[in-house]
Amino acid sequence: MRDVAWRTGLTLTALCLLVILGPGISCGSSHRLVEQIMGQTPQSQLISYLTAIARDDRQAALAAWTISDSSNTELHVRRELVTDALLASGPQIEYHILDIKWYRTCCEPARIQDPDQAGGASIRVSIKRKNLPETIYVFDILVPGGYWGDAMGNPVRHWAIVDIYPETEAPLGWAIKEW
Repeated sequence: MRDVAWRTGLTLTALCLLVILGPGISCGSSHRLVEQIMGQTPQSQLISYLTAIARDDRQAALAAWTISDSSNTELHVRRELVTDALLASGPQIEYHILDIKWYRTCCEPARIQDPDQAGGASIRVSIKRKNLPETIYVFDILVPGGYWGDAMGNPVRHWAIVDIYPETEAPLGWAIKEW
């Protein structure tokens, strides 16, 4: 209950900031706080999905990993299989973020070092489940439609999970990166 009240307070604060500062608020390093308050970071998307898994809430997990109807069939199947595999191990799930690789999605898509200019993130996560060996999953999380950073005045980003897969498998939802 305390967590819900805390998140509600932060969300209301973020909304007040948006109303006061306007929709053109910049997302430079001084304004990344707005994204964090709104829960619009790649890490918060990952946490939403894994929290739903830990609660054994399949619908919430699937809602956290939205894919368009026009996405390829393999991605739809993967979404179901990965979610069901993680749910099958029960609520005793532990995870640890191993690393985050940031990607520019505008102009010339490529790996970059500056998260403030990123429109894509690949997050390697160690997932440990009761009585099962540790598995490394990759969460590919993007700003839908791309992110143009400085070229568009650094608007606040809204991130979405596009793919989750064991690191031994190839990505289906996003192919510009390489590990």
